[in-house]
Amino acid sequence: MKLLALYWSFMIIAYILAVRLKKKDLDFSWTSSAMMVIVYLLCFDMGLRMGINEEVTSNVGTIGLTAFAVTVFCVGGSIGAITLLRKILHMDRYGDPITDKKEERVAVSDDSGSDRLKNLLTTILIIIVVGGGMAIGAFVIAGRFAEHLEAFDKGSFLSLVILLCILLFFVGFDIGSKGSIFEILRKAGLKIIAFPIAAIIGTMIVGTIACLVMGFTMRESLAICAGFGWYSYAPIVIAGAGNQFIVASAVSFMHNVMREISGIIFIPLIARKFGYIEATGVPGSAAMDVCMPIVEHACRPDTAIYSFTTGCVMCVATSIGVPLIMSL
Repeated sequence: MKLLALYWSFMIIAYILAVRLKKKDLDFSWTSSAMMVIVYLLCFDMGLRMGINEEVTSNVGTIGLTAFAVTVFCVGGSIGAITLLRKILHMDRYGDPITDKKEERVAVSDDSGSDRLKNLLTTILIIIVVGGGMAIGAFVIAGRFAEHLEAFDKGSFLSLVILLCILLFFVGFDIGSKGSIFEILRKAGLKIIAFPIAAIIGTMIVGTIACLVMGFTMRESLAICAGFGWYSYAPIVIAGAGNQFIVASAVSFMHNVMREISGIIFIPLIARKFGYIEATGVPGSAAMDVCMPIVEHACRPDTAIYSFTTGCVMCVATSIGVPLIMSL
């Protein structure tokens, strides 16, 4: 609970500061670059901690298969819950009321190709950074400085906490400088917000059961599923809770990366086979940025609000849920 209070203190202070500075019409565009630098450092640190842990390095293949299975169940639970809610609300697969005249799908050109490529490259770079950290941890630190592993572990844990505090400061600052996320959620209305809540419930129920069957504890299972595709945050919080959670952190990282990639690849297919709103629940938090142009292209322009709202709600759920779960 102490770490949770520490993290949220930084986030709340930054949010209040940004809201006040926003009135002065200052340029805060630099915060995004600063945030990514912290993310890369955090991911490298997390990779180092995984690399010096023999349990992780000796079970990389098993961890990958486990993460894949978790992703299948989490995404399946999300799609199933959205479909159930859509039918309860008497909406068709296009997101329209069943009593209304069906609208034909309106295809739009994807004019965000450069942004999608940039975000994809960012994902690839983060994977490389984590992999590089694991390699250095396994072959350099654990291989040549085995007698100093305990001291290194304490130092890397401290740096993890410090960097995470800085990251959450920038996250809070970014939210406060935009000052629109919660307002958009409020204006969206209960129906639109109900779908991401359904996706969260579906993910948590089905995914948690799958994780428990695969041998994880209840805390680990809940934390892994509560990442909702936020691979640069959730696994780091899990790793920061102690070495006993390092395997869960590795599974969380791979699962959340897979969830975002599954959105990039399968959103058009899910939109055709299941429904437009179901497609927004596939990538998790990436539905509000990387995958939103894909949703708009595969569905209709008005489906983008569902996508953005889903990403927002899942980001908030992850930022609150994962630290809270790991502090219990």
